[in-house]
Amino acid sequence: MKLLRAPAALLLAVLVATGCSSSDGGTDAARVESGAVPEESVDGAAPGAAQFDVAEQRDLIYVGTLDALDPDPVAVAEQVWATAESYGGLVTADRRHDDESGARAELTVRIPSERFGEAVEALAGLAEEEIGRTVDTEDVTGQAVDLESSIATRRASLERVRELLADASSVEAILDLEAEIADREAALASLESQLADLQDRVALSTITYIVSTPEETEEVDGSTGPGNFAEAVGTGWSGVTSLLRVASIVLGVLLPFTPLIAVVLAAIFVPLWYVRRSRRRSAI
Repeated sequence: MKLLRAPAALLLAVLVATGCSSSDGGTDAARVESGAVPEESVDGAAPGAAQFDVAEQRDLIYVGTLDALDPDPVAVAEQVWATAESYGGLVTADRRHDDESGARAELTVRIPSERFGEAVEALAGLAEEEIGRTVDTEDVTGQAVDLESSIATRRASLERVRELLADASSVEAILDLEAEIADREAALASLESQLADLQDRVALSTITYIVSTPEETEEVDGSTGPGNFAEAVGTGWSGVTSLLRVASIVLGVLLPFTPLIAVVLAAIFVPLWYVRRSRRRSAI
């Protein structure tokens, strides 16, 4: 009996082990189907890799402005050209002027967006003094997706109309379909132009660089009066000449009114003189 019990126990142990293995396999399959198993157990990718890729695919437009002061704006402008080229960019506008008020240069620089930050720092270091900086970022991911979707829809619609044109038999139908194709091609071209412009602004950031000469400040001495006798005489003489000049101007302004003033004075004082004379005669 003991000999029969040993094989039975061995057979029971084998059956139990087999059942556990099947149960574990079924559980693993269920976990894979339900998504409970992490992504790396299925395809070897890290769990956050997909989310990171989505964040990296954002379409961002960078726009910056730099204001700087330097005694030689023209030389700085030439350095801006070289710096833009060193970062794989280009200068799209260069406006310079030099007059009595000072020299000034304004340049528009396009830089690959991935190098925008370091390019701004490099440009800021070209001038003697930086006096202003602005940086704006615009997320146009949604706008780009909408344009791409609209373009795909327009293209499919245009192909359907072209197929209808190929099957059209009457002249009226052909003319109507050709007009419809022209309208849809124009709309499609407009959308494609908008998308191309958007992609260009995403690929190349824009930096407006303005550099001008510093304003000259006059040194003000603490004393305001003349420093010696000669300067005092000169100051007094300047005052006299200024007074005479003002008096001559006033006289020149009043001279045309002299006849009118004489008539007014005569109209006032002649009657008074006549009244006084009459009273004196009466008293006598």
